[in-house]
Amino acid sequence: MSVIDADAGKKRATIRGLRAPHNIHLGRDGMLYLTDGPANQAVKVDPDKLRIVARWEVGKGPAHIFMTPDQRQIVNTNTESGDVMITDASTLQLLATIPVGKSPHGLAISPDGKFAYVANLGSKDLAVVDLKERKLAATIPLDDAAVQAWAEPQGKFVYVTGLNTGQVIKIDAAGRKVVARLPVGKLPAQLGVTPNGKYLISCDQESAQLSIYDAATDKLVKQLPLGTWTHGISFSPDSKYAFVTNTKSDDVSVVDLVSLTEVKRIKVGKGP
Repeated sequence: MSVIDADAGKKRATIRGLRAPHNIHLGRDGMLYLTDGPANQAVKVDPDKLRIVARWEVGKGPAHIFMTPDQRQIVNTNTESGDVMITDASTLQLLATIPVGKSPHGLAISPDGKFAYVANLGSKDLAVVDLKERKLAATIPLDDAAVQAWAEPQGKFVYVTGLNTGQVIKIDAAGRKVVARLPVGKLPAQLGVTPNGKYLISCDQESAQLSIYDAATDKLVKQLPLGTWTHGISFSPDSKYAFVTNTKSDDVSVVDLVSLTEVKRIKVGKGP
């Protein structure tokens, strides 16, 4: 795992001991959480000490992982097992295993921490998991292989990337229904809404670009070329920058979200 100094714009360190780390999440407790797919494990990393502090067994083919806003539960998807696991954040003991569909991959937690939204690649739908009852609450058909989900900051809408059709699918969270389909590039993977709620951004892998939408109007603002096979995205808390992994060019693009331009590209390890 590469550690980047965001202020300096360069790689600072490498954390070793992982086979194929996937989807790093910064919890509200200040720790980093990720999955290690080939090991069928979830991993906790101390970002200050730059070392692994815990590992625990999860299902087969773990993909995305998130901590709930109250810091009590850790939720991860298991693509091969077809389920979601909920783990106690303090003890790392398993609380529940919930079947959600075929090949669950992406995951989002509602801002109020009540629901997990699970993007199912195989069953082409979005599973809604009640995190209090720890059970499947609903399944929303999407008619496309769902890669990743993102709940916008106000919790009104959930966005899902549709791999095969090149769309971002907008879902009314309360009504649990599709309300819009926004065209993006080819083979979109991860997506996100900036913390200030201004932009909805999709990583379009085959197109090697970002599709940037005005989140309030659903209007396309810009398609920004980046490195090869744009895949993952995260944002600075002040919504000034996006950090995008380019899987096949082995680097991270730094995007200025004011000018909507790429301002730096940082070399990292293979296949970020």
